[in-house]
Amino acid sequence: MTGLRSHLLIAAALAAAAGVMFCSDRSAAQEEGSEIPAAAVSEAPAPVAPAVGRRLADLGVPGMTNTVVLQATAEWNVVQLIDFLTQKAGLRNVVISKGVGGLTTKLTFDGVTVADALEIVLSINNLAWEVRNGIMTIMTDEEYRALYGVSFYEHKKVEVVELKYADPTRVATMLDKVRSAIGTIVADSVTGSILLIDTPEKIAEMRAIVSKTDIPTVSRVLPTETRTFVLQYADVETIQSEITALLSKEAGMVRSDKRTKTLIVTDLAHNMPRIEQLVKTFDRTPRQVFIEAKIVETTLNDDYSMGINWEHMFQSLDPRFSLRTVSQPGLPTAPALSLNYNTIVSGGDLGAVLEALKAIGETRILSNPHIAVMDGQEATIEVVEDQPYKEVTLESGTTNVTGVTYLFKKVGVQLAVTPRINEEKFVTVSIKPEISSISQWYDGAPQEGTPVIRKALAETTVMVKDGVTIIIGGLIKDRRDTSSSRVPVLGSIPLVGRLFRYDVQSTVNTETIVFLTPRIVTGDEPYLLMKDMKKTPKPMRPVGGSGGKDFKPLR
Repeated sequence: MTGLRSHLLIAAALAAAAGVMFCSDRSAAQEEGSEIPAAAVSEAPAPVAPAVGRRLADLGVPGMTNTVVLQATAEWNVVQLIDFLTQKAGLRNVVISKGVGGLTTKLTFDGVTVADALEIVLSINNLAWEVRNGIMTIMTDEEYRALYGVSFYEHKKVEVVELKYADPTRVATMLDKVRSAIGTIVADSVTGSILLIDTPEKIAEMRAIVSKTDIPTVSRVLPTETRTFVLQYADVETIQSEITALLSKEAGMVRSDKRTKTLIVTDLAHNMPRIEQLVKTFDRTPRQVFIEAKIVETTLNDDYSMGINWEHMFQSLDPRFSLRTVSQPGLPTAPALSLNYNTIVSGGDLGAVLEALKAIGETRILSNPHIAVMDGQEATIEVVEDQPYKEVTLESGTTNVTGVTYLFKKVGVQLAVTPRINEEKFVTVSIKPEISSISQWYDGAPQEGTPVIRKALAETTVMVKDGVTIIIGGLIKDRRDTSSSRVPVLGSIPLVGRLFRYDVQSTVNTETIVFLTPRIVTGDEPYLLMKDMKKTPKPMRPVGGSGGKDFKPLR
C-alpha cells in the first residue's frame, strides 16, 4: 500500500516461522476458533453482492477486534498474510480462491485491529470477500464481478492522507463518526497518516474535515486569516522572501504564482496588517528619473586656453545661479585630458549658461540626448563615432600586401548614469564618464596607421535636487583646422592654379562640456518630455570670441 506504513514490532523468528505457524495454527483454529455468527450468515444476500455495503468489523466475530503487531521488512506472500490474519481473528472456515496470489507491499501494523488490517490487505491487493453458509471466501475483484456483475469496490475508494500537525489517532476517532456503514478508518501514529476506505462522497467530506483539523496547535486556539495579494510592480520572489520573515512560525504560510504575480498568505489575524503594509511598501509604482543631457563643444579663446573658469563665468551671471563643487575631480588617464566635474548650477535657465559660453568662443551642441531610467537602474549615453583605420596583411617575408581589413575604434563621450531617489526628492547620481579622442596616428597618415586613443575616465556620486544641473567639463583638446586661400580666377586655372593657392593650418583649442539634468517623473511625464526631443534646438548666435558665424546645432 503506497504511503501507509504502520510500525510493527514482530521478532525475526516469528517472520521466519510464519509458514509453519500458518499450517499448525489452522487445526487449532478449527477446534477452538470462532464460527461466523448465524446472523452474519443470514444477512448475506443472494444472489447479489453479499459483501457490498458491509465491513469485516461488522461480522460480529470477536477475534476481529484483536490487535495485531506485524513488521514486514520484505514483501510477503498474499495468501500467507491473509491466512495469518484470519487465524488471528479465530475464523474457522476460510476459503482463499486460486486466483489470489502474488506479493504484498511492505506493511507495518502496530496496534491495528485484525478487521482493519485484513481490510487494508484486501483493499490494496484489489481482493473481495463474501460469507455464505458460515464460510468466508476471499477472491479477486474480477472473480467477484463475474459472480455478481458489479465490482466489490463499486462504491468504495481508498486514500491515504498524510498529516502534518494533527494526531492521527484523534483524527481517526473524529472521522469514525462521519464514515458511512461501509467505511473504514485506520490511523498510523508512526508515519502520521490515516487510511480512508469509503464512498467517494464520504472521503471528500472527511478530507475537508482533515484540512480544517490538520493545522498548527496555535491556529486552533487563535484565528487565522488568508489573504490574496496580486502584485502590480514588485517581484514575486522578492516579496515572498520578505513576507516569510514576518510570518508566525507555527501558523504562517505563503504560496506564490509567478505567472499571475499572486501571493496567498495565511497567518494569525493580528499579524496580517503588518504583512499588508509590507506589500504596499514594496508594490508601488516605480519611480523614474528623466535625464536631459547636453553635450557641448566650445572653442576656447586665448583667455581660456587652460579651460573654462566656471567661478569667473558665473560671477557675471544672474545672482539666482549658484555654483558649487561637491567632490574631487576624477584623475585623467592622459596629461592632455582633465575632467573637472560635479559643479552644479541651480536657480536659473541653462540657456543663460550656454549664452555665457558663447562669450568664450564658438559653441555648438554635439548632442542633446534624453533618457528615462528606473530608480536605481543604470542608463548609458553615448555620443561617439566609429573611427576607421586599415589593418594590412603582408606576404610572409615580403612587403607585398595580401589583404586589407578595415577596423573601427569608438571615440567620443560615453556616460553611465545611475540615479537613486530618496524620500525628500533628492537624486543621488552615480556618474561614470569616459571621454576619448584620437591624439595621433602611429606609423602612418590618418586612416592609414593605427590610431592612438587618449581617454579620460572618472567616477563620482553627486546628490542634487530634482531639476538641478550637473556640469562635467575639462576635456580640452587641440583641433587642427586647414583652410585654403587662392587668388581669384588664377587659382582656378588647371595645372598652374596651384601656384596661386596656399593652405593655412591653424590649431584650435576646444573643451567638451556635459550638462546632466535629472528630473523625477511619474505617469505620462516621460512621454511628454520625449516629445520635446523631436524639436530642433534654436540656433545660437555667438556674442564674442572667435567665430562670428551663426551657431547651428550639429545634426
